[in-house]
Order: sequence, then C-alpha cells, then structure tokens
Amino acid sequence: MGSRQWFILYVLVCIEVGIFLALVPWSAIWESNYFLEAYPSLRSVVLSTTFRGAVAGLGLANIYLGLNEVLGRLCGGRKRASSLARQERGDATSLREVKRTLAASEERS
Repeated sequence: MGSRQWFILYVLVCIEVGIFLALVPWSAIWESNYFLEAYPSLRSVVLSTTFRGAVAGLGLANIYLGLNEVLGRLCGGRKRASSLARQERGDATSLREVKRTLAASEERS
C-alpha cells in the first residue's frame, strides 16, 4: 500500500474510534458489559458521569486528530510554499543566527 492509502486508513481509524468512544459511554451497551458483571467493584467508577465524560473526551480527541491530519494535508502545500517564500526574502531566522545572538548576550552579561 502506498503512502496515500495508509494516510486514508489512519484518518478513518481515528474518526471511527473517536465516534465509538464519544457515543458508547452514553449508551445501554456501556451499562451491561462483561467487565461490570465480572468486577462489580468497578461498577461505581465506570458508570460515573466523570469517567464517561473522560472516555468521551478521548473520543473527541481522536476525531480532532483525524480531522487535523486531513486539514494539515490539504493546507500543507500552502504552508510550505509560504515558508519557502519567507526564506527567499530573508525573513527566516536561522538557528546559527539565534545561537550567535544568545552567545553575544551571554558575553555581555
């Protein structure tokens, strides 16, 4: 598989896992699962709204990661072009210049 196929697969998995984690904690499946039957002491923690909200937040973070990757891929060409234009104009500061400036300021102190 090429790079593009892996990218699409990664984005789809992020969004799918995100939707699952965002919706399942608030459904009936969450309240009647194997782990709650096998470990009754976990019931109060797993069924609390705080825990459900944390799991749903992880789901929203996954959705954000997937969409951020897509937007980064779509806008990435423009960002690279603008940074190249800045370098041609001389607006970009190189790492050597930063080190020289820091060294000069330390010598003055």
